[in-house]
Amino acid sequence: MSVALAASLLLLSDPAPSPAHAALDGLVGCWDAPGEVMGKRVATLVRAAWRLGGRYLLLESHGLDPADPYDAAITIGDHDGTRLSAWWMDSFGAGYSAAGKGQVADGTIAVDYAYPDAVYANRIAPQGKGWRWTITERKPDGSEKPFAAYTLTPVKCGDTAFAF
Repeated sequence: MSVALAASLLLLSDPAPSPAHAALDGLVGCWDAPGEVMGKRVATLVRAAWRLGGRYLLLESHGLDPADPYDAAITIGDHDGTRLSAWWMDSFGAGYSAAGKGQVADGTIAVDYAYPDAVYANRIAPQGKGWRWTITERKPDGSEKPFAAYTLTPVKCGDTAFAF
């Protein structure tokens, strides 16, 4: 078999990742994520890693303030290259976990989580070498307001203890 044919077969057997998978893959690693939640400044570390053979991204958020502990684990997977399914779990317990649906468009990850009192619209968009993560609270009456915003910049994982 010629070298050219072998190289062509290798290229055919490893297709390019879908837009959704490529966007999620950009989150892999650790991130310093300072921000604001409901008007309060927060210090957060975020870590993302693939699970179950690259089918799901586990995004972990760990609050760094011992006086106000918070941890979240979010699993996100893509259906067909653009559509996403997700599940949000956090330290408030199972009663505050929620399924999410969304998509990737132009590299931005958009997932909405429906809770009984509001939909929380998460948008994670590339920003420089990192990401901008915003969460908007959308009430059934059509009103909306910022709920949280984080700026993610790359950082070494170090020895931070994550909940998952």
